[in-house]
Amino acid sequence: MDYLDLISSDSDDKESKPRRKKVYKPRINYEVRDDFQFKERFRMSSTEFEYLLSITGGQLLNATKNTLYALTPPQQLLTALHWFGNGGYYHGVADMHGISKATVCVNVGRLVDVIVDHHFQQIVRFPPNMSNVASEFLRVGRFPSVAGCVDGTLINILAPKDNEEQFVDRYGNHSINAMMVSGPDYSFYHVNARWPGSAHDARVLRTSSLCQKFENGWRPFQGAVLLGKSKLILSIKT
Repeated sequence: MDYLDLISSDSDDKESKPRRKKVYKPRINYEVRDDFQFKERFRMSSTEFEYLLSITGGQLLNATKNTLYALTPPQQLLTALHWFGNGGYYHGVADMHGISKATVCVNVGRLVDVIVDHHFQQIVRFPPNMSNVASEFLRVGRFPSVAGCVDGTLINILAPKDNEEQFVDRYGNHSINAMMVSGPDYSFYHVNARWPGSAHDARVLRTSSLCQKFENGWRPFQGAVLLGKSKLILSIKT
């Protein structure tokens, strides 16, 4: 038998073998009835989860309506939340729920897209009624006329291929410098995550749309101020 005969024989064997049927493992560990365990695993209460599902479930369903054996919207949401709150690897969450590592990755990306594209602007904003915000800040911190607390945080990322050196922060890690303004109930009023980790907090605030609005005279209520580090506050002209 010559070389061509071997190639032909090998090709015939491959064509004659039936394709392996894909096996779908049963989905597990999505039913958590204990409220403490639910919050420990998914980082929110079951009530908060139901609200998040009510505003994202339709988009999650539409994204998978033509996919066979796709996770249900609640399962998609729980998978993504488990990965967000776990801080581990995709395969760890995948093994926990009987799904593939790729499925976890896809669900995380899909939920982020749904929130950013459809809900971010409605959720992350100053409340239309700010009457109780200043009084609550005064009760908690004994500081008057506060409309929000502002600070920056470094979110670690994998080293990007482009402009890698700009994402190296003061700790030597690759990160994004995210600035956030929160209320007395820890809800977010403003988020700016456009800057690499090497950027200073004051620079992130100074170039933000929120700073421009304050400098142009806008306030959530009359006499409102943002409470934060001295270097951050000094970057806003009052």
